[in-house]
Amino acid sequence: MGSVRGRALLDLARHRLGWTARGGFDTKEFWERSYAKAVLPHEWALPPSSLLKYEFRDVSMHRTTTTARGTATLDQDCPRAAKTLVLGGGTSTLAQALCDEGWSDVTALDFSEVAVKRGLEMEPSVNWMVGDARRLDETFSDETFGAIVDKGTVDAIYLSAGDSCTEDVGAVAAGAARVLEPRGTFLCVSLSAPQYLWPLLQCDAWDIQQCEVRRLDGAFLYVMRRGRLKKK
Repeated sequence: MGSVRGRALLDLARHRLGWTARGGFDTKEFWERSYAKAVLPHEWALPPSSLLKYEFRDVSMHRTTTTARGTATLDQDCPRAAKTLVLGGGTSTLAQALCDEGWSDVTALDFSEVAVKRGLEMEPSVNWMVGDARRLDETFSDETFGAIVDKGTVDAIYLSAGDSCTEDVGAVAAGAARVLEPRGTFLCVSLSAPQYLWPLLQCDAWDIQQCEVRRLDGAFLYVMRRGRLKKK
């Protein structure tokens, strides 16, 4: 994504994270270098506490027009009993926060071996795994999880993938749908507005009538529920 908007968000992300490493946010090499130097922890967009309970405004999937307001908790869409996958766990405390708040079966995936090693040191009760969010079918069996939570991975891919942006973000969405159980939920926290990101997240498996976009304080929350997968 080579737009002025894309470069501005990349600069904002680097500033927030305090990182100066060069390279795309969608490459393993960038994150290995960055995590090797990073002071722990780092959070993308918002802290986990702001996701566990939050105020929101519903917005259109095609523009940022407000349609309704409300208050919600994460466990309404991601039940504590659900087997939960955190994409791009990095050095965020999200997976740890889920365990602390009563989620009993949490897996965190990241393609940085440095991040996974540090994650195991921070929260050994989380099942930390090395893998690529764009290739979830290579790491997990179909219908493994009841919920998937992403806070930054889709943004990293979206803002760095250039001409392959559509394909790579679509691969994350399609992979999430495949490893989710029927009626499972994919929650994606993003800095990108729905008119830009939602078309890339669309997938045949989503029950469109049950998909929502919520405006949080400083970020958007995309809530996608799996319907059925079309047979090939």
